[in-house]
Amino acid sequence: MIQRVKPKLNPLRCPAQSDAKAQVYPHVSPIQMEAKRKNEARFCPLMSPIQSEGKWKHEEGEPEVETTDEPNSFCCLLQCDSEHVIQEASMLACALLRYDRQDLVGRPILDLMPPAVALVHRKMFRDLRQCSPEDFSRAAKQIKSNMSKCREFILLDSHHDPVVCTVSVDLRSDLSSTVVLKEVKGNYLHTVPRGFEKFINSKPCFHVKEYDNAVCIMLDIAGSTEFACAHSSRDMARLLHNVYTTVNDVVARNAFPYAYIHEVVDDSVLILVNAGFMVSYPSSTALISFDVALESQRQVDQKLSELGADGCWARVGIGMGPISAGVVDGRNFRIFGETKHKAQRLESVCPRSKVVCCTDFLKLLCEQMQEQGFSGPFVSIDMPDFTLMSYRTGQECNVECLRTDLKGFGSVSYAVIDCPCGGKLLDSHLLGGAHSF
Repeated sequence: MIQRVKPKLNPLRCPAQSDAKAQVYPHVSPIQMEAKRKNEARFCPLMSPIQSEGKWKHEEGEPEVETTDEPNSFCCLLQCDSEHVIQEASMLACALLRYDRQDLVGRPILDLMPPAVALVHRKMFRDLRQCSPEDFSRAAKQIKSNMSKCREFILLDSHHDPVVCTVSVDLRSDLSSTVVLKEVKGNYLHTVPRGFEKFINSKPCFHVKEYDNAVCIMLDIAGSTEFACAHSSRDMARLLHNVYTTVNDVVARNAFPYAYIHEVVDDSVLILVNAGFMVSYPSSTALISFDVALESQRQVDQKLSELGADGCWARVGIGMGPISAGVVDGRNFRIFGETKHKAQRLESVCPRSKVVCCTDFLKLLCEQMQEQGFSGPFVSIDMPDFTLMSYRTGQECNVECLRTDLKGFGSVSYAVIDCPCGGKLLDSHLLGGAHSF
């Protein structure tokens, strides 16, 4: 038997694809190994509606998949119909996701995805329904190329807890599918995106690429200096640990792999969305970014209050624009450019319980929120304050347009957004939300 072996890596720290080799067990015969290899080749390791190159055309028969109950088998299977509703679930899949079989069968598979991922898949499914056979193949190739940037994915179990796993999908032209899951266990190590790993742990080198329209979300803790002066260093370390784990949990439950934590420095956490080296979906970039920013801020403020750090609160700044990313010291994968620094500067002027963003991001956010049923104006550089309101839910976002001098940037227009309801703009339980077709 061939076991597909994945490195024990933290998927929230870097959306890269592993090149791990299969582990071969000596008690398996060459014939069995070849059969297993052919069987595993039928699946592409993506949590996305695509199919392997050899299976882009519709096949009338169901794929034959080995489903042994051996503990190391790659056999957590879900069978979905053309409406993406789960029709069959193996016992191992039920155990992995902590569902009773009767509760899992009949459930839309989008219920197992974080809200941002469900939103993207809803749109991809809708677009694929409208494709001709030729366009279907091309769309499949494009999605496969995009999703191959990610090593692992996250599904939500019956308790809404994140389950890190590899996911393989065999999608037929009628949009019915076979989904194969395998949990990723063990200690996670920091890694880098595909193509950059060979420049790590080597002599100092310069390997950098440029990417457009990346979103940098910078979250830090106001009042952290005062807290550090009034408490022990251990108390400060515990506080920052709670901040990181809170943000990490928000990203996992809501948006990974479309958002991920790139860097943690002192009391700051840098989250990236839509960077060219990671999985992206441009038509939902601003929605995903804003939802993650709001929910991270809300939950961090709640955690700080629970810890008794009443003088501390989360500030959030969002910048959007070009970045460069790569390795310059042989040690770390990093990002560079004014977009990251603008997010830091904007975060420094962020009022309590509000989010600050650049005007380019605000324009994109208004466009994408209107697609989700929010009313709002066309955004110009200099305009009065306004409110975005959801026709479906009554949810409001109040926008204040300001101008200030930012260190290194001069006079800059920006927006302060107050969303009293917090995040959940992508929540699948909202009327007409991510799970509606």
